[in-house]
Amino acid sequence: MRNAPEPGPTVEIRVQTLTLTPDGVVRVKMKQDSEMQLADAREAVAAVATLGAGRALPVMIDLSGAKYISREARAYLAGPETARVETAAALLVDSPVTRAFGNFFLGLNKPRFPTRLFTSEADALAWLASYTT
Repeated sequence: MRNAPEPGPTVEIRVQTLTLTPDGVVRVKMKQDSEMQLADAREAVAAVATLGAGRALPVMIDLSGAKYISREARAYLAGPETARVETAAALLVDSPVTRAFGNFFLGLNKPRFPTRLFTSEADALAWLASYTT
């Protein structure tokens, strides 16, 4: 099993903590019982852009803390603004609620970049490795 890289630059926003790790992956952790709205999604995409410093990066999003993600936020996160800063997204799910968020995102919003659901962080990171620059 792959060890987690040492944390790098971190950005805290209302509903998430985003960290760029030395392996070139942005790790996103949803805060416990967070409810993401469109403004939060915009802030998250801006944070990824800041961490990437002009280059698109793969992102691993741990949805385990999420309570709710609005339809508008999901649409924005699947759209062209996000596609400019993310090369791929691995969605970590651990419960029926987070699996539903992931399936809604994948099924209804049709992301403009490779996106997959995972129950294993190691599997998610292995998949994302092909999207690092």
